[in-house]
Amino acid sequence: MKANVLLATQDKQVSRDLQAGVGDLCRLELSASSGQAYDRLAHKQFDLVVMDIMLPDLDGLELVHALRHAARRDLLVVTLGRMDSLVYLAEPKTWDSVVVPRSARSAVEVVRARLDPAAARTVRDVRYTPKEETFFVAFRNGKTYELSRQVIEADDGTRVVAKPRVIHGGEAFEVRLASGKTYEVAWDFVLYHQEPAYPYHKGRAEQQRAESNRAHRIAARIRQEREARGWSLADLAQRTGIHPPNLSRLESGKHDPSLETLERVAEGLGVRVADLVAN
Repeated sequence: MKANVLLATQDKQVSRDLQAGVGDLCRLELSASSGQAYDRLAHKQFDLVVMDIMLPDLDGLELVHALRHAARRDLLVVTLGRMDSLVYLAEPKTWDSVVVPRSARSAVEVVRARLDPAAARTVRDVRYTPKEETFFVAFRNGKTYELSRQVIEADDGTRVVAKPRVIHGGEAFEVRLASGKTYEVAWDFVLYHQEPAYPYHKGRAEQQRAESNRAHRIAARIRQEREARGWSLADLAQRTGIHPPNLSRLESGKHDPSLETLERVAEGLGVRVADLVAN
């Protein structure tokens, strides 16, 4: 389904250029007056608003009021030119705002980055903040997330060496540790932990049910393979390097294992990962 975008301008060239530049990604609705734009914000849900500051009778305070009472709260407001009122009068605000030069080309770039489905799956940049022990991850659609090191199973807790590097065209970022270990963090791992709108976000009830079912299925397979060999948990722990209490949690279905854990267990049992996860 295409996104709904409100374009508030009287500049016909801007309208034509926006339609040509982003028409494949959204339904563009034109408002030629500020009053009409405020009214549409209140009565129709838009995913994004492009506001021309040269629109006659445009009042920053009125716009802020309209945005606070918009039918949809999670908006991106792109202003063609700077509007100080959006910066100074908008707290606490329920939308994001981006200022671009008053040109259709600049607006097209921002709108496409926000609405292109691939942009929501593409890491643009990442920084590590040692004090908080988090990765600040920016996606190409303009959204940013803070990911704690503690949720990354491959992280051994040693110092992060140098700046994390975006790899595979934005599909992941790479982290090097002082221990010599290197690991990758995929875009979907970030969204799984940080983006509530992501279909597979960890907080969604359906995702929690799926993970529970998967964990219990894998648990039964691991226990079946171990018992078929006549091994105790201690025997399997010795072969995998995983502590017995953690193996016990796996076999009870209380932990949905990562791929790295599954690979270690599969190697210890002498089977394929696919043998442990297959339905």
